[in-house]
Amino acid sequence: MPVNGFFMKKSASKPRGVLKVQKTYARPSWVPKTFTTEAELCPDCFKVVGDQTRYKLVRMLGGARSGMAVNDLTKRLHVTQPTVTHHLQVLRSVGAVDSAEEGRRRIYKLNRGAHCFAECKIPY
Repeated sequence: MPVNGFFMKKSASKPRGVLKVQKTYARPSWVPKTFTTEAELCPDCFKVVGDQTRYKLVRMLGGARSGMAVNDLTKRLHVTQPTVTHHLQVLRSVGAVDSAEEGRRRIYKLNRGAHCFAECKIPY
């Protein structure tokens, strides 16, 4: 049920039919106003922005046309290498990033033509 921006949940867990309303997060600016339920939203694309660190990673890769290595991303995000690698694997699973070997390093680039960016219009 849309109310003041995004979606609300009703729960009848209170006695005597009193409804408890839980507000979720505000509607992201890139979500079309015609969407009235969460079911209409692309789950793969929400996987991209579902974690704050992952979205920061998308924004960094979006600003780096030539791509970035994991150690560069680790330094800029101030998180561990396994964490960055995990987020990159999630992004690869939905086609949001591509990687290429460059010597001993693997360079990651944002796939700007991916469904999440081209069709669902997630900003990067």
